[in-house]
Amino acid sequence: MKKIFLSTILAMLSAASMSHAAAERTEQGMAETAWQKKSDEAKTRLDKASKALSQDYEKYGMFHPKVAEDYKVISEAYFSMGKFDASIEYALHALKVEMKLRRENDPQLAKLYFDTGNMYYMHKQHPTALLYMEKASRIYKNGSDRESTTLADTYEGIASVYVNLEDNAKSLLYAQKCLDIRRKRLKKGDDALKRAQMNVDFLKKELKKEY
Repeated sequence: MKKIFLSTILAMLSAASMSHAAAERTEQGMAETAWQKKSDEAKTRLDKASKALSQDYEKYGMFHPKVAEDYKVISEAYFSMGKFDASIEYALHALKVEMKLRRENDPQLAKLYFDTGNMYYMHKQHPTALLYMEKASRIYKNGSDRESTTLADTYEGIASVYVNLEDNAKSLLYAQKCLDIRRKRLKKGDDALKRAQMNVDFLKKELKKEY
């Protein structure tokens, strides 16, 4: 049997460590490059939408669909850049305009409520996030979307907020609602359906630990 001396082993370990470190640096570099590209693209969208907002506001006034859309694009661009305060600010501007233009039970308005809630969620302002997401769920539930996958997605978001508020009982309530809809609407094996089932199973286990 060929002997491998300690010096050889150390050299091999050193080479492996260097290779691992190099791989980590490469991975980090790729992530940074991807983030920079995403940030640059968001900045381009932000600049374009900001100019459009100025022109549309002057041409149409505040309460116009084009102005609302400009606000949304600006909000999404700031969100992509990780600037959540600015993202929320413009989302609220868009919501104010849409509330004036749309019926109270309009699904598009519900989507905007949910998106705004999600921004608050990402900004760790969970009680406020909950208010907007629950408003969205009520609109969907009272309209033609009462058993849609969109409502299921909204319930999933609300369940996530309650987890962060350390209320597993309410989280399970909404996770179960999400699962019930997805069982009716999605095919067996669908990733969203599997995720809903995993969420329910996890929360049931967590609740057992509490008692």
